[in-house]
Amino acid sequence: MASSTPRSDVLAAWLAGQRWFASKSVGIAEVALEDGIPVGPGTIWIARVTLADGATDRYALSLLPGEQPVDALDDPAFCNALLDLARGGVARGEVGEAVGAPARGWPETLPATLPPRRVGGEQSNTSILFGDALVLKAFRRLAPGVNPEIEMTRFLTERTAFRHTPALAGAVEYHDGHGRWALAVVQQLVTGARDAWAWLLERVAAGDDVAPALALLGRHTGALHLALASDGADPAFAPEPITADDVARWTTAVQRQLDAARAVLRGRVPDGFPAKVSGDGLAGLVGAVKTRHHGDFHLGQVLAVRGGEDFAIIDYEGEPLRPLDERRAKHTPLRDVAGLLRSLAYAAATARAAPAWEPAARRAFLDGYREGAAGGAFLPRDDAAFLRAVAVLEVEKAAYEIVYEANNRPDWLPIPVAGLVAAAARLEPVR
Repeated sequence: MASSTPRSDVLAAWLAGQRWFASKSVGIAEVALEDGIPVGPGTIWIARVTLADGATDRYALSLLPGEQPVDALDDPAFCNALLDLARGGVARGEVGEAVGAPARGWPETLPATLPPRRVGGEQSNTSILFGDALVLKAFRRLAPGVNPEIEMTRFLTERTAFRHTPALAGAVEYHDGHGRWALAVVQQLVTGARDAWAWLLERVAAGDDVAPALALLGRHTGALHLALASDGADPAFAPEPITADDVARWTTAVQRQLDAARAVLRGRVPDGFPAKVSGDGLAGLVGAVKTRHHGDFHLGQVLAVRGGEDFAIIDYEGEPLRPLDERRAKHTPLRDVAGLLRSLAYAAATARAAPAWEPAARRAFLDGYREGAAGGAFLPRDDAAFLRAVAVLEVEKAAYEIVYEANNRPDWLPIPVAGLVAAAARLEPVR
């Protein structure tokens, strides 16, 4: 490796301070550089990070030359070189190579200069905007195999008519003897857009009627699920029948999450908090189909376009800490519905909305969803079965939120606790 590469201990100290480093509470024992891929003025180092507990992770460290770590994603020349690589180039290291793969969404014409600017506030990845044309997301923590962000957006861009997701322009993967590892994804930039969470909070604070906009988001979500279920020939996307075994396995997963939430609350378990969730709640899904779905759907994964006149759904990576096979697994897409409903509950609590706001917001989104998803083979046989299944999945999501908030934001605990009790009240039977 180059003599100007920072020492392992210097890299470890720098890495531990990065907001996208996933194991801050564990600590780093060693950072070993396995390969270096020259890109423009910098290098993408493939680093094996050994944690203090013995576990290992792989990270892509984009650095400029020097004995002290300097993030190359702050350097315009490096960012432009990485974008060029995604257009279809190859950059070779000593062990493997970074391979670019353009997609149908690459614009036919681009301005002569695309000044890059880094997006702030991201937790697990880093995004770079190129003028008003493209956005590049660099993955920091690497996982072997097919990345769902690339796979899903390529499918939607090239094999469906769904146009409420930014088109895939290209991607960069690292290939070595261990397989393929996603380094970056490039998509068309949605102009006139902002984070839907911030947009909704402002609208609620202003007392605006958001029901029409939430119904539109529901229709787009239903259309997304129809698109993801539209290709029966591709094994990665072909819908599969939901069986009684699927329902039993999913119910066990809900119960496991419910037990974890109860354990976290200990003596603070409120009235109406269920001890057990019955498989009857998901039984109405048998005979429907399981499909690919977003997997981490909430208002932060949605862009409000032109002040809420339209919406774009983004970030198909799934929950970054879960293994890729779990993130790519087929399930009922009603999990996405439950995730968005839980996000509306958080918005209601954060904005201190009037008591009638959340029920009206839920109703608008659900009505829009059922309209947009009409005819989908993933829908249960009747409305009652639909509502029961969504309630079970809300219980699961709220239970997950309880564990998360207890460990990270204990002041927020009342929000998911109230949500879980409310979802349980909508569910029959719960014992």
